[in-house]
Amino acid sequence: MRASVILVLMMGLGVAGCSATSPHTLVQSALADTHLGWHPAPENQLAFALATASGIGRVALRPLPDHLDTLTLELPGMRKVKEVQWLGDEGEQVLLYDGVSGFEGVTLESRGHGYRLRIVGQALDLIRDGGLLTVVDHRAGPNP
Repeated sequence: MRASVILVLMMGLGVAGCSATSPHTLVQSALADTHLGWHPAPENQLAFALATASGIGRVALRPLPDHLDTLTLELPGMRKVKEVQWLGDEGEQVLLYDGVSGFEGVTLESRGHGYRLRIVGQALDLIRDGGLLTVVDHRAGPNP
């Protein structure tokens, strides 16, 4: 699964791939100050932006289609991502990124004024059934 999180609210950018399922039904904000914007993406990918005021972005993912192979989240306002956590619907927890390195299939790329988070392969399979994805920036308080 691949994800791109952007901390800038992107409106009217089109719908990300997923021919049979609208991306708006796959992902929703799970924190009051988290706002999503969508990016056009190939049919086998889901790309969106995440905007937050607190430096903590939380998105709830519903079960993802089997043909989806990349989730990309753009995070343009984040300065230094501390961690990326996954909490599955069945209660399983995984630290996808620990501030230095990522779980296999998770990449975090610096983009000048933010980051791009991609989730593919084994990591995507891990989160495919749905759950809560949390991205924490260094500016967030001690208790996200």
